[in-house]
Amino acid sequence: MALENFDLQAFAQALSIPTQEALEALPQIQKQPIGWQFAFDLLKSSNFNCRFYGAHTLQVKIARDWDSLDEERQQALRPELIRLVAEQCDAPLSVLNKVNQALATYALRTVPSEWSNFLPSVIESIQQSAQDAGKDSMCAGYAIVDFLELFPEELNRTAIGSAQQAKLVQDVKESLPFVLELLTSIVRGLPGSPEIANVPVFAKQLGQDYVWRTRAWKAILQWLQFGISGDTLFVPILEMGLHQLQILAAHQLSDDNVADNDEVDAALAVVEDMVGNVNMAAKYAQTVGTLVLTRLNQP
Repeated sequence: MALENFDLQAFAQALSIPTQEALEALPQIQKQPIGWQFAFDLLKSSNFNCRFYGAHTLQVKIARDWDSLDEERQQALRPELIRLVAEQCDAPLSVLNKVNQALATYALRTVPSEWSNFLPSVIESIQQSAQDAGKDSMCAGYAIVDFLELFPEELNRTAIGSAQQAKLVQDVKESLPFVLELLTSIVRGLPGSPEIANVPVFAKQLGQDYVWRTRAWKAILQWLQFGISGDTLFVPILEMGLHQLQILAAHQLSDDNVADNDEVDAALAVVEDMVGNVNMAAKYAQTVGTLVLTRLNQP
């Protein structure tokens, strides 16, 4: 595609609508070296469509044209992506999700060889960057939960070398207790749940909203696929899940609009997945049975 007479400003204006012609031309722009800068320019726009296509273009460039960047530029891209996620944390979720996809694609390229202890690092970095940008802590929470929900999906559907994938999954597993503790602190924000100590501010805030409790449940389900040990995670999370289902049922019976069917379904999916885990459920069959019966017999 020749760019000598191509008007990028007019093209960005067309994307803000977006026109069919602009959407058809976008893949060609994404193949060009100028696509990198064009992505960042679109993300500066006040138009949400432009930001969405800017984030999409950035994700495509990282996935397809990674090798066109030298090592210094690859390393510099990490803080830029973190900054973009923080800046877009109060944008429409479609925009935030696309920027997080770009960050996830970057992580799949760099963890753990260039980015170890990835999950605690990315969560802390998003929080700090959002604070630096003057964003509310709850908005930072939106970005964090959105990222934690989509990253396992991106890992599963992205083709990477088996050796790289094994190292990446190992890095993820080492941080699994941290991630699950954070997500469970959100779902336990449901009114009537026992209070827990040392909960991040954003987790307390999101825990008051059934939409974000539901998304936290869905994220928990995604992370369970990486395997959890019985003594430290399996039994406590299963017990928590059964307890939360009991509280959710009480809210639904009282018709107080605190919870909805989506939250119940998401929580139930986690419990079903854990009970259906052949290895863990068999190993802890007596414990699982006792937990279920105990909860069923409680008022």
